Amino acid sequence: MSGTALILPGHGSHVSANTAGIVWSAVDRLRHWGVADEITACFWKEAPAFSQVLDTVEANDVVIVPVFTARGYFTSDVIPTELGLAGNTTVRDGKRIQLTRPLGEHPHLGSIVERQLQAIIDQYELAPEQTAAAIIGHGTSRNRQSRDTARHQAKRIRELHWLGEAVDVYLDDEPDIPSLYERTSAPHIIALPYFVADGSHVRHDIPRSLGIADLNAVNRVRDRSVYYCEPVGTDESICEMILDLARETGLPFRRKSNAGNWRHFPRAGRRALLQALESEKILQFGQVMVNKDRAWYRDNEADGSALSSPAELRAFLRERPFRPLATSADLPAGWRVDLDDAQDAHAVIETVYPGLIADWAANRRGALKSESLEDIGRRQSGMFKDIHRLPQKVIKMTLHKICGNCVREPAWWSTSGNDRATLPCRSACNLWLSTARQLENGAS
Repeated sequence: MSGTALILPGHGSHVSANTAGIVWSAVDRLRHWGVADEITACFWKEAPAFSQVLDTVEANDVVIVPVFTARGYFTSDVIPTELGLAGNTTVRDGKRIQLTRPLGEHPHLGSIVERQLQAIIDQYELAPEQTAAAIIGHGTSRNRQSRDTARHQAKRIRELHWLGEAVDVYLDDEPDIPSLYERTSAPHIIALPYFVADGSHVRHDIPRSLGIADLNAVNRVRDRSVYYCEPVGTDESICEMILDLARETGLPFRRKSNAGNWRHFPRAGRRALLQALESEKILQFGQVMVNKDRAWYRDNEADGSALSSPAELRAFLRERPFRPLATSADLPAGWRVDLDDAQDAHAVIETVYPGLIADWAANRRGALKSESLEDIGRRQSGMFKDIHRLPQKVIKMTLHKICGNCVREPAWWSTSGNDRATLPCRSACNLWLSTARQLENGAS
């Protein structure tokens, strides 16, 4: 199929809805603008996975814009490896796949940093010359480049001679966050998380390292006043910055007026799903029922709350409480989506189960390619390296704990997952791998 696809890789989380939520919000807005034929996200810790997202789109031109604030381990190592990229441009299976610079390298982020700092100064009427800025990056010892963007932002603030001091510190690297109290002397400190999402790092880990308890008030730490900012990625201009980076590939990515709520989803498997719906009239897909008029939780067509957008549906199903595994067999009840067009059924299911339709359709035509634990273990360089060497006891425990509460069948492990009537899981998900490692460490 011709056309363009825009893919936004993010980190995702097993504990916070906000980490992937900020990326999905950008996807929703970009779909509404109609900037590409297909628009989706992918994640390290949630679905769709980095390694599987390219199979969800049909477009010939695919542009990948990493929604990360730094060029580091994930953007330079994990994403290219998981997506099988050979560089900035990869041609494979009739697709031209282009990987752009990460969001953190967009020059406009500097103005967001300044705006965030200025907002705190104005709100609390601080004297700039008596104020220090602490730009807080993630950092990692696995890639020294991961500190470059936060270091650059701190350097920019110093060169503006606007605030008394500006330092860069890191959650998972040196200099660490507590060191800012020794490296600055100003009575006021503005702590600015140089992160995309308002997730667990921003809400819990960084405040803990800072020694602050109230994120929305003035905190006193070591006889200093500490003020906490929102992360830079929550700024409304992020989508425009994503488009700027995408356009560096030479593709236009033009905005259209009001493309609608249920348009511009990934299309792989779409025809097969609509054909099945036409044939069966009422289709069950996991815990979702759908016909040409509406989609609903399988047990309550009539009495569910009417949800009208992907954002509403995603929030209802994913955030109360947070469900890190979209396909876990505990889908909340009490909702429905009334469809303006039978074709919107595809978009609704794609919202509930991101990326799964493509694998379901491939399985139905006998073309699903599963990935063994050995395949994963050989590809990985981090904590999942050699994951296939797990003790059989741990594998069985994890299968029971994770796969036993999932609507998918593990085609990567058992032949039952290859039944063409099932919803297949072709590769162990990140939650499975992480749980297996935890169980292994607990058993040792």
